[in-house]
Amino acid sequence: MTINKWLRYFIYAGIFIVPFIPLYVSTSMFFPFITGKNFSFRIIIEIILALWAILALRDKTARPKYSWLLYSVIALVAIDGLATLFGVYPYRSFWSNYERMDGYINLLHLGAYFLVLISVFKERTKWFWLANVTLAANVYIAIYGFAQLGGLAQIHQSGTRLDASLGNSAYLAVYVLFHIFIAGYLLLSQWSKNKILSAWYLIMILADAIILYFTATRGAILGLIGGVFVACFLYVIVLLIRMIFKGVILSKREKFVMKISLTVSVILIVLVAGFQFIKSAEFIKNSQVLSRFSSISLSDGTVQSRFLIWNMSWQGFQEHPVLGWGPENYSLVFSKYYDPKMWPSEPWFDRSHNIFFDWLISAGLLGLLAYLAIYVSFLYYLWFGRRGKTDSVIDSVVGKSLLTGLLAAYFFHNIFVFDNLVSYILFFSLIAFVHFEMTKEEKGEELKVKYNYQADKNSNRSEEDNLTSSVGSVVILVVLCVVVYVANVKPINASLNLIQAIQTRTSPEQSLANFQKIFQLKTFGSGEALEQFVDRTVNVLNNPQAPDKLKGQYVSLTIEQIKNRIASFGQDTRSYLYFGSFLSMIGDQKQALAYLQKAQQLSPKKQQVLFQLVSVYVREGDATNAVKTAKFAYELDPSYPEARKIYALVCLMTNQIDLAKELLAPIKQTSDYFADDRFLQAFEKLGEQKEVQDIKNLRAAASKK
Repeated sequence: MTINKWLRYFIYAGIFIVPFIPLYVSTSMFFPFITGKNFSFRIIIEIILALWAILALRDKTARPKYSWLLYSVIALVAIDGLATLFGVYPYRSFWSNYERMDGYINLLHLGAYFLVLISVFKERTKWFWLANVTLAANVYIAIYGFAQLGGLAQIHQSGTRLDASLGNSAYLAVYVLFHIFIAGYLLLSQWSKNKILSAWYLIMILADAIILYFTATRGAILGLIGGVFVACFLYVIVLLIRMIFKGVILSKREKFVMKISLTVSVILIVLVAGFQFIKSAEFIKNSQVLSRFSSISLSDGTVQSRFLIWNMSWQGFQEHPVLGWGPENYSLVFSKYYDPKMWPSEPWFDRSHNIFFDWLISAGLLGLLAYLAIYVSFLYYLWFGRRGKTDSVIDSVVGKSLLTGLLAAYFFHNIFVFDNLVSYILFFSLIAFVHFEMTKEEKGEELKVKYNYQADKNSNRSEEDNLTSSVGSVVILVVLCVVVYVANVKPINASLNLIQAIQTRTSPEQSLANFQKIFQLKTFGSGEALEQFVDRTVNVLNNPQAPDKLKGQYVSLTIEQIKNRIASFGQDTRSYLYFGSFLSMIGDQKQALAYLQKAQQLSPKKQQVLFQLVSVYVREGDATNAVKTAKFAYELDPSYPEARKIYALVCLMTNQIDLAKELLAPIKQTSDYFADDRFLQAFEKLGEQKEVQDIKNLRAAASKK
């Protein structure tokens, strides 16, 4: 067997392993549902990219054909690269972190995956098998989901929303969303050919639909409904246009499918419209999934937070409109343009939860246009790029409609969520498949991959070509080893050490040694490791049995790493807040105040920063600034209970008792007030016996209910 043939086989093996990556959960690494999958994908892609590069040097048939889809992907990678280079923090933009494992490095690997796919998968049978292999992996995901549904397996993210081996219900939702359409497409290709396969595809469609429902992910479920409607509507419209304007007579099969499409479209319209009339019904309220849909309104908390964060994103885009802030720098926008009304939501966002704004922030208008160009190229080739070619499902109206429905469903989902590695893999596989269909030869002249057997190679290739190929291969393999070590081995070691360091059974001494190893490796995981180390330091300082020398080592290393972090990421509000709070806790109020004031400069309206500032001012005995800051935090949004309570507490500390009582009056009958020990202690200290007795009475009344 020739070298070229072996190279192809190894590349094929790598590609066919990729669909099984979603199944992998690495419990020995930080963020086990994220890191293991991403590192596995990166290592596989780096290896097969190197093998492909060697193959491409030796065999011209292994080089890609060109299309606007390929150009669009290249443009996206290039523009995102410029955004990374000229962004606020190029290092973070390139490497991301353990929680997301995204960044420019991820896009580079996805681009490489796309390039290898379109270069070596030049026969339809390989695409057929790849689709079936990904469905085979989907079987495990479905079984896992049903096990969670039946209480036989643990749900990781929440108590009821399925997440399988992806660890996130939204990630699982978009995964099964893709596979519903993939199974549907394969069903079309095998309906009249293989009854067993057709039955399997039908079963997978049903199973994935059930799993999708119990993820309770509204964006994906509505995406499925919208995608199916788009597919059915397009099919009917295109056939009607052919009948009316071209005089085409429909076949029995086309008429049958048209009736089904019309029926499905009407059913979907009736279901969506009818749901509006019964959404107040008791069975709707008692259903976790349906109740989430019934709560959708402009006043819904999630919807409100989306509008707020999109407005913040728009302001951030206007500051850097061309190339954005750089990938993975959304947290800077979130802090700088923070809206105080965001307090009911999670405290930190690193995504806008909208595909348009995510690209506008990470790569600016150019990045968004490059991303949308992929969709435009996809749809153009799908509907207008294959005239006269009628040898596959993709050439039929129903096939085109189905793939368009998939694209619409995926796009709608991303309006409210964001991509992850698994959805990216499926998306890039989809556009690679369309590229193949648009660039393959006419039927009867299909490209048949001709492997260069050794004898042929020796007779047809010059010595100069052989030398170039050999030298190039050595260089590629050396580069591969370096990339695998730097991009994967080092951060994997850091992640393994981090897990060992934060385990409760790990001694403080061993934990310190583990953290020292992590920081010495100098990987993108150091930031998250530092946050964990600060928590560990606090625990050690609060441990009376810990030796003073060990406590000193913890504090010394923490401060050293804090300074390094600030020096590298000087506009990161979260770092200043986190480390200012730590310094305040260990008694260094002066340093803490400097960090927290810087945090306020970077995020002027974030109440969490202001609350910590109030705490430091109180400890420093600065009553004037404590009251001033507490009042400012309260006035940003008086509906925020904690802001009201902190302002009232500061008033009590400064003997402004009447103002404090006035502030507390609206919440006096709620547990926000009477269950808070801070008020009981404050009133006892001031000798306000009536208020003390009122609190005790309210607590007693609440305990009897």
